[in-house]
Order: sequence, then structure tokens, then C-alpha cells
Amino acid sequence: MKKSSAVIGCFLAGLLLAASPFARPDSAASINSYPNLPAPIGEETILFTSAGQAPENLLLAKMAEDLHLEGDYRPRALASDLYDYRTLVIIVGNSPYGLQYRNKTFTEESDRIKQLLNEAELREVPVIILHVAGTKRQDNQTVELIETTAPYADYFLGLKSISSSTKIIESMDAANVPVTLVQDLEDLHTPLNSAFR
Repeated sequence: MKKSSAVIGCFLAGLLLAASPFARPDSAASINSYPNLPAPIGEETILFTSAGQAPENLLLAKMAEDLHLEGDYRPRALASDLYDYRTLVIIVGNSPYGLQYRNKTFTEESDRIKQLLNEAELREVPVIILHVAGTKRQDNQTVELIETTAPYADYFLGLKSISSSTKIIESMDAANVPVTLVQDLEDLHTPLNSAFR
């Protein structure tokens, strides 16, 4: 009798394990904490730009240089600039001071990004979104820019500290965008590199 109970228990456990891959993952399970992709999604030459003109957008140019990625950093890129590029990488972070320095309003910046994303979709150019300020830049306008970019994104990279921001994570989850979150800025090099190689 004990043997048959053990066999039935093992059989049921095996069924549960076999069925688990078919269960729908919740949003927390869809976030990758490992710093790489299973396969590249973008190709060089790359157009790097900013959404919101935050000062951390300069980090993107430095990371691209460190990784020897072929592309150009244009913080104010327009849709017409996309003709010569095979991937669009946008670093999101709104800065009122950055916009003021560029003589732009938030509405003008948001419109520029929408036009750029529409052109990327038209040209079937992959879009990678980065948010590298963590909890320091989760204001409503930054979240609005992330919600604008999410439906067009093929990949999202950010810091683990933003996992507390349900709006940002929910935006990516609703758009079925793969998300990789890393511990600190230095760790972003590996997943950004693996998006191309």
C-alpha cells in the first residue's frame, strides 16, 4: 500500500512539473535578472538618441564607445535621420533643465520621439530602450516617455531598482517587451553588447 502511494505521489508531482512550462508567467517572472539575451536582436549601424534630454544620456554614448558599437549618438535625432541605421537605441529620462538647454518643451520632445518610433516601425528597425537612472528618475514625464516607447520596443534595459516602479514594468509587460534589469550601470555593458553580438 505504501509503495502505491509513493508511486502515485511521484506521478502527480511529475504531471505538475510537466504542466508548469505551459502556465502563463506573471510579470515578475518575465523580468530577466541575468545580463544577456539568448540571441542578438539588433544590427549595427546604430542610431543612439535620448528621450527627455536627461544628463545620463551621455552614458549611452560612452557605453557604445566602450563596446566598439558602430553608430552615431544624436541626442536630438529626427525621424528623417533614421534612413541610414539598422537599430534605434533610446535612453529615456526626462530633465526639465536638459530640455531648457536644448530650447525644447516636453511636448516637442515627446512628439519628436513618437515620430522617430513611427519611422522605426515603418522601416522595421529594432528599438532598444534604456532607463539608467533607477529610482532617481521616475517622475510622471519620464514614465510617460516610457509608456510612449513601450509599444515600439523590442528590448528594455534598466536597473533593478526600478522594479519597484510598477508603472514602468507594467508598460513593458503589457507590450510583451523582454526586460533585463541589472544591479548597477557597469553591468549594463554585457546585455547591451549581447543585443548586437
